[in-house]
Amino acid sequence: MAAKPPHSTKDLGRTPRIVHQFVKGTRSTTSFVQQRLQSLKALLARLRHTPLADWPLIEFAVPEAAAIYMLSFLGSAALGILRQMLFNAQFGLSDVASAYYVAFRLPDTLNTLVSGGALTNALVPVLLAVYAREGDAASQQILNLALTVLLAVAGLLSLICGIFAPAFVRYLLAPGLDPATQSLTVELTRIMLLEVMLVVAESCLVALLVSRNQLLLPALSTAIHNLALISGIGAAMIFPQVGIYGPTCGAILDALFKLALLVPGLRGRGYRFRLAWAPHNRDLRTMLRLLVPNALSSGVNYSGAIVDTALITLCGQAAALGAIQNANLLIGLPVRLLGISIGQAALPHMTTLSITNDLVAIRRELHRTLLVACGLAVLAALAIVVLGRLGIRIILERGAFDSAAGDLTYQMIVAFSVGLPAYVATEVLSRALLSRLDTRTPLITNCLQLAVRVVLLLSFIGQVGPLMVPLAFAASSIGETIILYAVLRRRIST
Repeated sequence: MAAKPPHSTKDLGRTPRIVHQFVKGTRSTTSFVQQRLQSLKALLARLRHTPLADWPLIEFAVPEAAAIYMLSFLGSAALGILRQMLFNAQFGLSDVASAYYVAFRLPDTLNTLVSGGALTNALVPVLLAVYAREGDAASQQILNLALTVLLAVAGLLSLICGIFAPAFVRYLLAPGLDPATQSLTVELTRIMLLEVMLVVAESCLVALLVSRNQLLLPALSTAIHNLALISGIGAAMIFPQVGIYGPTCGAILDALFKLALLVPGLRGRGYRFRLAWAPHNRDLRTMLRLLVPNALSSGVNYSGAIVDTALITLCGQAAALGAIQNANLLIGLPVRLLGISIGQAALPHMTTLSITNDLVAIRRELHRTLLVACGLAVLAALAIVVLGRLGIRIILERGAFDSAAGDLTYQMIVAFSVGLPAYVATEVLSRALLSRLDTRTPLITNCLQLAVRVVLLLSFIGQVGPLMVPLAFAASSIGETIILYAVLRRRIST
């Protein structure tokens, strides 16, 4: 009798469960990569046979959408790395750079609360439901209602923050900076606040295209992010008198370019923006019901960055702000590729499954996605530990960014990488809950995560130093992911 193959399926049933899961995860990961490559080939063939004028209106399936998002995030990451290389070379870890990083916090907090991914994700399920029920004209009317309300809110909040920017900077964002740097931070903050209403408009208009799986222009908008910022840094390098105002104004131009890029797709859909006001509209209220917890969840999560900034400045190590910024940039790439791109591509599909209440299909899709995404995240974390220092030396160490800054950045990114599978899983789990119209659970878990993070920082940052910032984030994120999975598993069980 012929000997059985040593790795037959039958033998797998007798192996320890962890080995079986590892083999299953390896096969799923390989299958996932092959599917993405096949989807990319199919996408390129489809674009090749479609007239260029019709590209903005192409609707994509989930595998193609995931491939598009990945490509867009890769493009954005490449430009982001180039931006940081140039910024580091020009400004290093100086006080001027610290002022820029701190000034970015307040406008970015507003963007997190009233726009960005939180707004897009809150609008997509509502627009899908209205479209299925009443058609395209009704979904566009809901978009106009939402856009009118949110532009008014964003404008008012930006005005208030601009007026009270000195107090925010002095007592909240950077109490440890010297008065001259704080004054520069206030000035830069007020300039960057001009970006908020542009980002709100972009987020709403992206939701309209995403709800119909017309992803090409939103993805291209993501891919070119940082292009205008790079131009601003280049202006500062060519004309030294421009200084830090180059990248600051570049952020405003960046938002304008991204908004303008969406126009062909919106025209193809026949969309026209008109001010509309109907605060008692049922669908508008549903959108706000989803947005408020989702935005607060993002805001709570983002406020952790404000806590990090304040504690680092109080420790008297402002140079660590630049190292944290660089580490966040590098660790953000696998999170976006493996968490956000996969979760965002699956969101419309999972929302459709939720509308039909197909729990079996939701569970199958969720577990397969988590297994693949987390498996790849583990490999990415190992690659960061092994190759991270070399990558930082090649990519970032130029000009004012010396080897000491590279060493500090490497320490930060290694500490961040401990929680990489958790960051990726959280992105997928949050979108799965959103497809079930649940935005409260991520809000609660984010509040718990922030509380644990602050306790860890206050307890140990004095002994450990700035390295405690990524360690606390990783530890609290792992706990958050476990809670999210437990809650979602119960919600989709039969």
